[in-house]
Amino acid sequence: MSQTDFLTGCLSKEAIDVTLAKVKADCDLDKIPFSVLVLDLDHFKAYNDKYGHLDGDDILKYFASTLRISFQEVGAFIFRFGGDEFLVAFQGKGGKDSFLIANHVMKILKKRPFLSRGRIYKLSFSGGIASYPNDGHETETIIQKADKAMYFSKTHGRGRTTLYGQILWKTIKRILFILTAILLAGGILFYFKQSSYKDYIVKRLKKEIGKAGIALAPPPAKINFEGIDFVYLKSGRILKGIIIRDDKDEIELNLNLETGQGTTTIKKSDIERIRPRSKKILPEGSQK
Repeated sequence: MSQTDFLTGCLSKEAIDVTLAKVKADCDLDKIPFSVLVLDLDHFKAYNDKYGHLDGDDILKYFASTLRISFQEVGAFIFRFGGDEFLVAFQGKGGKDSFLIANHVMKILKKRPFLSRGRIYKLSFSGGIASYPNDGHETETIIQKADKAMYFSKTHGRGRTTLYGQILWKTIKRILFILTAILLAGGILFYFKQSSYKDYIVKRLKKEIGKAGIALAPPPAKINFEGIDFVYLKSGRILKGIIIRDDKDEIELNLNLETGQGTTTIKKSDIERIRPRSKKILPEGSQK
């Protein structure tokens, strides 16, 4: 228990096994849980590589002092696990209580950025928690699972703590989120593709109607129609509409009176007979 790390003042890695064995024995005796938090200082390697090991050592000292002051208030044991990785043992604390404590310390760190030679380094850590006896019955197993939860935090955004028991649920949620995003994106693409296809169909229809000699245009605005002309073609088709032009060789028929769309020109040589309306077209400005 007296073994300490020379740089950070935390308990050394060599003291972990002995300390946790005693913590486990005490918890078994009192029938209470204990938890292990493994944490890693975020982005430390990049800072250390950029500014050198002397500045890196200073930031580790500052980080460790904040951990010691904060965690020792709740009776936890703080170890330097190696490099910028630390281990914290909470005697008598389950996973949820340890999680709340870890988040509280995270808030403290974020309010205490490291200042050195005019540079500001914002402190945060990625952490993982596993508990005895819920996550295992051997201290080595507890440490391994806490370490796994810590790496889950590092690979999913950093600056957070993950309970080992929540990894599966968080993974499922992430998969569901990704699947939902894919389905949504696919639906949007399908909609636009469908819209483009509809536009294509409309253009093709207009083109084919134009080839058939039918001009898509609204009817004359000030012509009043009453009754329908029936044009019987030699082909057997019957066209219904209003004859708006009658020349020597052809007639012009206004079709689809209900929607006011479409005119077509018909050669009289193709017409078998015409059944005219009962009433004539009213000239513009005239009344019935």
